[in-house]
Amino acid sequence: MSMAVTNTQQGVITEAEFAKVVMLTSDGRLVPARPLADDDRRDFEIHIRRHFLESLAVQLKTSKVLRPHGHSRLLQINFRMAAPIVTDKRLWYFLAHFDVKAMRFTDPVFLVPSGFFHKHAIHGIGRGKIQMQFKASMEPGSRDMRSQWALPQAQLGSRILEILEDLARSAARGQRASDLISLPGVVWLGQPGLTLSVKRRRAG
Repeated sequence: MSMAVTNTQQGVITEAEFAKVVMLTSDGRLVPARPLADDDRRDFEIHIRRHFLESLAVQLKTSKVLRPHGHSRLLQINFRMAAPIVTDKRLWYFLAHFDVKAMRFTDPVFLVPSGFFHKHAIHGIGRGKIQMQFKASMEPGSRDMRSQWALPQAQLGSRILEILEDLARSAARGQRASDLISLPGVVWLGQPGLTLSVKRRRAG
């Protein structure tokens, strides 16, 4: 008598598969690490090998089935989250179909920033928790709003590298601005975060 893979087993399997794909598709440049506690809803913290200033938190959500939708296949993942929901530019969601028979993810997979995900995935509130739902077409050429985050898993590592490099550049710009503001004689002109100008006061 055959037995189905349990949800707990599915989580273990897909997390191992995700880590494998991330390392292989980044030529070993990315290091996915499991936090000891998942209080902040992070399955992995990923950083570039030998670079520790920036890391990406990734939450995994997967499904073993694809739903038929006309002539298309639909990835639908439902889950509940306890409030409060924290949105951060360093928090992303990885969503994918895991083919149990093929023992791999099905292309495309989805890497979605938490800001977009939280805005569009809230599906209701019940029993003190927030119901989340992610629905996306698996078909090539799809034009639904979530297709912008679809990618073949062979590009997963390079995409995460791009995100981490963007975060590092943003942090460097912020540090330079902070250093500039702290200089004697420098004053803000305009709203912080929107327009930054500097003006030297004349001595005397």
